[in-house]
Amino acid sequence: MKTTNDLNQKYSTTTIAIHWVSTILILILFPLGKYTSGIEGNEKLSLIQTHALLGLALLILTLIRTWLFFKSERPADLKTNSKINDKLIVWVHNLFYILLFAITISGIAAMLSGGYVEALESQNIQHIKSEGDIKALGGHELLALIMVILVIVHIAGVIKHYIKNKENTLKRILP
Repeated sequence: MKTTNDLNQKYSTTTIAIHWVSTILILILFPLGKYTSGIEGNEKLSLIQTHALLGLALLILTLIRTWLFFKSERPADLKTNSKINDKLIVWVHNLFYILLFAITISGIAAMLSGGYVEALESQNIQHIKSEGDIKALGGHELLALIMVILVIVHIAGVIKHYIKNKENTLKRILP
């Protein structure tokens, strides 16, 4: 028996905008963080500042989207005819929120404990501790890697749903 989802149910315009801006920020932040960790000098300070500001923007968007999640109507969860897949869909979406908050917390902890704040205030890179000495940075990097894997799983799920159920679920999250 084939499950048919009502793809005319859409997320709010604000949620859609936040989803896509957040997606772009995630796709910028991961490579920016990787690149920044491999360089030294004043360019590093500028990129750290950019990374932190984009990360804070993502936090603000996530806070707004979380508020909207509880306060505004949203489409019913997708159904696939598989209880496991139906639960997986919900958990992947929930994990995005959890990871975004955890990454931000670990990023703030790394900024505070790693000397980044002092380096940015003084424009002196000497305040930054060695990456191996910043425990929160390792957690931040691990959470970012998990986020990339989750994004890939999310995209694979959309493609799988499209192929298996012949439903373009992107209609729900496109303007």
